[in-house]
Amino acid sequence: MFSQSLENVRMSPIVTISEEVRKRSKEFKERTGKDFLLFQRGEVDFATPQYIKDAATKGLELGLTKYPKSGGEAFFKEAVVKKLEYYNNVKGLTPDNVIATYGGQEGLELTFKLFEGKKGAGFAPCWSCVLENFVPYCNIDFMEVPLEPDFTVNYEKLEDMMKGISFFYLNNPQNPSGKLFNEEEIVRITGLCEKYGVYLITDESYESIVYDGDKVFSALSLPYKNIISIYTLSKTYSMTGWRIGYLATRNEAIPRLMLLGNYTQTAGVTTFIQFAAAEALNNRTESEKAISEMVNEYKIRRDALYEILKGIPGLKVYMPHAGFYFFPDFSGLIPGGLGEEEQKLYAYQKMMDAGIATVYGACFGHHFNNNVRFSYSATNLSVIKEAGERLKILFN
Repeated sequence: MFSQSLENVRMSPIVTISEEVRKRSKEFKERTGKDFLLFQRGEVDFATPQYIKDAATKGLELGLTKYPKSGGEAFFKEAVVKKLEYYNNVKGLTPDNVIATYGGQEGLELTFKLFEGKKGAGFAPCWSCVLENFVPYCNIDFMEVPLEPDFTVNYEKLEDMMKGISFFYLNNPQNPSGKLFNEEEIVRITGLCEKYGVYLITDESYESIVYDGDKVFSALSLPYKNIISIYTLSKTYSMTGWRIGYLATRNEAIPRLMLLGNYTQTAGVTTFIQFAAAEALNNRTESEKAISEMVNEYKIRRDALYEILKGIPGLKVYMPHAGFYFFPDFSGLIPGGLGEEEQKLYAYQKMMDAGIATVYGACFGHHFNNNVRFSYSATNLSVIKEAGERLKILFN
């Protein structure tokens, strides 16, 4: 009776896990006197920088409270074009190449909608919302190209998968692995897309959360015309609840279609939020200061959590170079003789029973079932140290 695509959409398992934590946290506290340690969400615990909040207030005072322009206001899109040029080395774009969206999520949904009913592919592990939301909503036949256990690219598998698909989804930096695809990898992946006439969708939500002197290389800086890149201010500026992002492409036909999709879905992003977002993008001095403070703190957390995880015998863990996730492999700690479902949930459930909330690997596709994702986006150093004490008891 109802739309099958909507019937097939599933709530993110991360939301389901968070609901389970809410149910169990009170009993756990009463029984142990301790709090649940929350490593499952990608929420950030920093406040939105004051200069951005001040800009939102100014936007309200200027009367930017009327219906927004579908696709984005000129002042926001101009700010995006400037930012793409100075930060992403993307040259030659105009505001006509840009669409304002309600977060990166709407940008991705609009982009996947372009390929409704077609075949696509992306690397595994893969962000759960792609698999649970965009793929079923748009009736996409989506195939996973597994990264190697150390998260390097198997180009033979990649090229084989390129034959017969319409688009390839690339999340860089990647959720859940924390992998940063370097320039050589991006150029090679883009080259394969061009060779087989495949559109490249790049999701750069974590573009500014990069460590150790590295920097994101944006595929959109390359001349290949059929690249659609999606960005968000959510993580970079701690604006998760503001719901503001954008997409950009050199393909002139795509923004016209996106404009119609944006108009149909939301009729445009709230204008005073666009005004504040434009200030975030334009004010490089304040932006660099705020981002640097956040990234420095994330690095402290990353380093502390890495020392804990690498100290667990039998656990395989790789240092993430970007984002705020670890995705260690618990295969060496899972006992034999378990059924398939028990094996998938073993490490996750063992930690949940000890008051440590994580996300099990099967949430991110079919190829990393024995991995578990830890997010350190909202876990301060004391929480990480407490987690270390509990993990020692569980797995040593």
